[in-house]
Amino acid sequence: MAAILSHSGHSDARHPLTAQQALKVAWYGYLVMLALPFLYFLFIAWSLMGLPRAHTQSIHDAWFLAGVAYMVIVVPASFFVRSRFFKDYWKGQVVSPSDYLKGMYVVWVALEIGGLLSLTGCLASKALVPSLMPAVAAFMMFCVLWPSGSAMVAARRGDSDDPERYEEPR
Repeated sequence: MAAILSHSGHSDARHPLTAQQALKVAWYGYLVMLALPFLYFLFIAWSLMGLPRAHTQSIHDAWFLAGVAYMVIVVPASFFVRSRFFKDYWKGQVVSPSDYLKGMYVVWVALEIGGLLSLTGCLASKALVPSLMPAVAAFMMFCVLWPSGSAMVAARRGDSDDPERYEEPR
């Protein structure tokens, strides 16, 4: 029976992830994470309609400062972590599909949490401004980091100082 399973291709052995499969997984995750803050923002805007304006400035400031601090500390740290997963890219080699997914998801999740944290500040303080600003920044940075998979297939791009050849990994 084991011989039949191993030759039929339905065994439990793990197959290595290909670049095309990794790009498909990256796009699914990216689109879900793109929709979440948008839908959450619509919920918050709907929730805040008709509510009296809150008069406590301290809660506005606390959520805004927490969102800004997160964006200033955690998001750059996530890019640093991504550079560890993409270390082959900086040597002129291709990144393995699993490292590509790990590196991109680290950055995407950091931006997603920052945006959702700031949007939660809008809900907690019962006002869109100023807590909306870090969420907008996180969303804008997230939008430009769509998955292209070039780091998995474009060899000799990351180690070049030539601006004609160098390509920032996505």
